Amino acid sequence: MTSSPKLDPKTKISDKIIGNINDTGSLCRQLLRGSRSSEVLNLAATNFAGQEKTLENSDQNLKKMSIIAAHLQFHVEVTDTLQDQLKTIQR
Repeated sequence: MTSSPKLDPKTKISDKIIGNINDTGSLCRQLLRGSRSSEVLNLAATNFAGQEKTLENSDQNLKKMSIIAAHLQFHVEVTDTLQDQLKTIQR
């Protein structure tokens, strides 16, 4: 029966310290990833909020263009009517 050799206390402590350092490094990497994720989400929210104002402006511009198109249509109809009246007068 073979038994594993016993590790001396210094080796055990050294192994535990190395394990703790590795765990601390992993924790730091996770924290950095988390902070980057937070930064990305914050940037996305800021960009989204900026788009809201752009959408509102676009909506207002479309409403104005709709009014202008209605006015132009009215003027086209009036012009057509006036042309017809002018042709009638010239006969």
